[in-house]
Amino acid sequence: MQLGSRWQAGQPPHHGVPELLHAAISAAESGVFGGNEPAGSWTLTWLEGRPRVELVDGAGVLRADIGVDAAGRVTERAIGGTAPDGAGAGHANGADANDADADDDDWLS
Repeated sequence: MQLGSRWQAGQPPHHGVPELLHAAISAAESGVFGGNEPAGSWTLTWLEGRPRVELVDGAGVLRADIGVDAAGRVTERAIGGTAPDGAGAGHANGADANDADADDDDWLS
């Protein structure tokens, strides 16, 4: 079993983050924060034995999602940012984070 971790944006990646992801993490922070002081945190999780990191900014919006695919390549999921009214914040597909019925099992009923 591999445990995840968290660390502050702008700090070196946690020691549990594979070196393979370090350049992508740095590039994501540069793209998200530019020259501004980073605000937010990274979360490392393991999915099917592969590392995945997500950057959530100070407002709680998902800004980056980086992982490793089955072939060992670094992948980055496109993140759409925040909708004008805040709907869809944190979800690349535009689903409202506060929508209690945002699950994918509607086809069952």
